[in-house]
Amino acid sequence: MQARRFSEAARYLESLDPPGYTAAYAFEHGIPRTRHMLERMGGAPVVVQRCVLVTGSKGKGSTVTLIAQALAAAGYRVGAYTGPHLHSPVERFAFSRGRAGLRDMPPSVFVELTDAVRAIVETWDRPDLGMPTRFEAYTAMAYRWFERERADIAIMEIGIGGRLDAVNLSEPMVSVITNISLEHTQMLGATHAAIAAEKAGILRASGIGVAAAQSDEGARALRAAAAAIGAPLRFAEDRWACQPRTVTIEPGDIEQTFVTRAWAEPLAMPLLGAYQLQNAAAALCALDALRERGFARLTPQAIRAGFARARWPARLEVLHHTPLVIADGAHTPYSMEQLGKSLRLYFDGRLIRVVVGVLRDKDARNILRAVAGFADEVILTEPRYHRAVPAAQLAAMWAETAGDRPASVVIPPASAIRDALRLARSNEIVVVTGSLHLAADVLTVLAPAGVRRRPDSSPSSPL
Repeated sequence: MQARRFSEAARYLESLDPPGYTAAYAFEHGIPRTRHMLERMGGAPVVVQRCVLVTGSKGKGSTVTLIAQALAAAGYRVGAYTGPHLHSPVERFAFSRGRAGLRDMPPSVFVELTDAVRAIVETWDRPDLGMPTRFEAYTAMAYRWFERERADIAIMEIGIGGRLDAVNLSEPMVSVITNISLEHTQMLGATHAAIAAEKAGILRASGIGVAAAQSDEGARALRAAAAAIGAPLRFAEDRWACQPRTVTIEPGDIEQTFVTRAWAEPLAMPLLGAYQLQNAAAALCALDALRERGFARLTPQAIRAGFARARWPARLEVLHHTPLVIADGAHTPYSMEQLGKSLRLYFDGRLIRVVVGVLRDKDARNILRAVAGFADEVILTEPRYHRAVPAAQLAAMWAETAGDRPASVVIPPASAIRDALRLARSNEIVVVTGSLHLAADVLTVLAPAGVRRRPDSSPSSPL
């Protein structure tokens, strides 16, 4: 019964987006719709005054989990809201009731909050705002759950942009802007400056702004936006720049160690990739700002403990060792280039076989060009999603971008992944990338071997 009700609740939320839904629709009234939902769910939650907002193009989820796990290790009651999910919508919501670390929302709570959303939608009394969207429902559920759990603080990931995103209804104590790249350009603008201006909409004069490493153009735009509203803005690299020390990739031991300008002793985290050092710097800068705002238990010891258990699925995630199987949700040319740099840094000389699929709203041609820069063998496939680029189209793009280098086409994605595993020798590497939808399929294939997504977390759902 519980499993059926959970499935029904998940399907209901997935169906919420109105016919003809576009980002423009979400941006037009997303904040007032979400605020109205919260009011009808029990009033404006206090937690919207005790939160950290995290936006950016890349690294948002990793930065959220680093900040949240450090706060949890310090003994605070902390909520974390992220997206999208890989397997179950409860993955979007996590909570820590002390030093135990983050745990996904219980399915029973998910059902209860979905029922509350359904009752509101069915009696919606603000036709002037339009009907609520799926993301707005998720956001309202997160704020309400964290309030019910008496969160000391909530770490909230922005969906798209910042200024008009539904999550941006709060008054954050700290606002974090991770690395900005050219993503969602049709909605946010075609330049780093334009996108940065939208992301800067989460800054507040009453809070503290934190920015990760940016392009010169993006940094100038962030400084200008902060100055226009009198918002303090700190660039994480000024004090918290992280320098790598060692990387360990062994069964039961995945770790990257690094030092910062501020601390002599090294820190460690099970997040791989050179780009994660930028996220770590932003998280450390945000935690330092929170300590200034009264979170005195954020000692170096607590931060080290929190970072050590921070995990973020499908971001250069090692799922199997012989052969090495890696899932990575890179879905922009920039993120694919960063993936390639990390793979060649860690595994130089080993054959890399890539299974790749892309969605229609992504820059598929340049994503494939980035793949061609590091892949030795390529299998093209289609993610199990209605917006997937047909594999035949990918093959045509590959021929244009990779010259005479061959690539096979295998659909469905599970068959493509199985083929890659069958072909791989013990010292070779299989990488599944291009879309989070595709990365999620890796675990479906590896599940019989008992591979788990998040070792420090309880199962997402009973399904």
